[in-house]
Amino acid sequence: MDKSRKTYKALIMNNYAGAPYADWIKTGEKTIETRHRAFSYRGDVVICCGKTNSVGSSAGKALCIVELWKIRPMRKGDEEAAGVSYDPGIRSFLLRNWRHFSREFEFSPQRVSGAWQSLFDITIPEDVKIIPRPDIQPFEEKESE
Repeated sequence: MDKSRKTYKALIMNNYAGAPYADWIKTGEKTIETRHRAFSYRGDVVICCGKTNSVGSSAGKALCIVELWKIRPMRKGDEEAAGVSYDPGIRSFLLRNWRHFSREFEFSPQRVSGAWQSLFDITIPEDVKIIPRPDIQPFEEKESE
């Protein structure tokens, strides 16, 4: 394996008609991801758009990198940033530090248990540049929530 190519953790999200969650994360419209289960990992995550259950041109492609910096129970105030209705039984994954790719690229299908809930490893192709997006602002937590 070429050591100069960096391996990242990745997460598959879907783009549904009317709710393109993966694209929303890429554009910064969705700054909180929600899941039923949490995991201990914190750090950079490549957001991939699922191929089988997604609609649109992003299906089957890696879209961007974000930093997963905090996981906590969902709060009512998370609804807009998460793009979903409040549910006290789910966890909010707070994202920051957006980076886009010089081009979106296809990723290999992964066989992981509970694929939509789990992290997997992905390597960024050598010709793909990572472009910082400081214009995309993270969800701002308020102490009173």
